[in-house]
Amino acid sequence: LEQPLLGELTVTGVTPDSLRLSWTVAQGPFDSFMVQYKDAQGQPQAVPVAGDENEVTVPGLDPDRKYKMNLYGLRGRQRVGPESVVAKTAPQEDVDETPSPTELGTEAPESSEEPLLGELTVTGSSPDSLSLSWTVPQGRFDSFTVQYKDRDGRPQVVRIGGEESEVTVGGLEPGHKYKMHLYGLHEGQRVGPVSAVGVTAPQQEETPPATKPPLEPRLGELTVTDVTPNSVGLSG
Repeated sequence: LEQPLLGELTVTGVTPDSLRLSWTVAQGPFDSFMVQYKDAQGQPQAVPVAGDENEVTVPGLDPDRKYKMNLYGLRGRQRVGPESVVAKTAPQEDVDETPSPTELGTEAPESSEEPLLGELTVTGSSPDSLSLSWTVPQGRFDSFTVQYKDRDGRPQVVRIGGEESEVTVGGLEPGHKYKMHLYGLHEGQRVGPVSAVGVTAPQQEETPPATKPPLEPRLGELTVTDVTPNSVGLSG
């Protein structure tokens, strides 16, 4: 096998907290590579890289700081290198924490508003479901839950997304009264409940298919067929 040789190490990108490096291999394959450098406290750090790679991003660096990056190639027990390059991370970008007046006018009150639940209404019923809708007069909720008890008294929960304002609760019993409780969830806090009572529609009885009524019995014609002094013969 050829003696493996490292080529050139180059800095291909910088951010305030990382440096991107790439390199060439002049001769022979390597099993893996290692990038070594010292952090802001002078502690040695190492980033392992697979042998089929030829670039790496070194993260967790300090902004606007000069680093000397050393690349080693490893094959078996042999370590080749280092190839070195000195690079400087980008300066920290100043983030303007103060919102502009227009943002203050719209964003700030929105976030400080405590969300409120309005009214819960039953908008429809079938033998096995109830449709509910509700209003939110103030603020926004992350999600909602509808809670009720089934015919056996077991609590049931239906979860709804925060952008919804209506739901159909299925799997109910026909002709049964249910008390529905709506809760709103906002930043881990539960608001509510607002409640409404709904009655599912009665089960519709299936009407049997119509059958033809039986024919009314009707008499035919009666005829005298034979007469003797003491009898009369009749036929129908």
